[in-house]
Amino acid sequence: MTRTLRLTGLLPLLLIVLGATAGSALAEAPVDLDAERRAALAALPVIGGTELEPGDLDGKVVVLTFFAAWCPPCHVEFDHLNAVDAAYGDDVVILAVNIFEDHFKKDQEARLAGFLAKKAPNFRILGEGERVGPLFNEVSRIPTLYVFGRDGKAVEHFIHERGAKKTHASFEDIDVAVRAAL
Repeated sequence: MTRTLRLTGLLPLLLIVLGATAGSALAEAPVDLDAERRAALAALPVIGGTELEPGDLDGKVVVLTFFAAWCPPCHVEFDHLNAVDAAYGDDVVILAVNIFEDHFKKDQEARLAGFLAKKAPNFRILGEGERVGPLFNEVSRIPTLYVFGRDGKAVEHFIHERGAKKTHASFEDIDVAVRAAL
């Protein structure tokens, strides 16, 4: 009877471990920038830059990041994205999708406006990222960044994991992925 109790006591722990493993595997499922995802991105409201049409992404290398203005690693990543934009110009489309901005309820719009004024991105900023997060492996951490090749296949996928030493994709990380995708 003691043995049964020990096994029963371990069962919840085993289920938690198996659940965490299954969740990790799910989060790593490959994502392509297919027609459905392109259309979903194009349907998001534009916060900065020009309107996005699904065809604007056809045959292009696309850097896609999910960010929030309150996220310190997102600030650093935006500096790298601005450098990538300067280095590659029209050869690469950069999209930054605002998500989880309502995590801190107070002054959301002012915070986002201040962030964008300070970072002055030359790439498109899209809002309402919660609408497309499920299409990109259930975005739950930021920054989350993808680099897609001209064929729409993911070349790079970075997620800022809780407690990780690396908090954002660096210019070098993005540059290597973009070069591989061109």
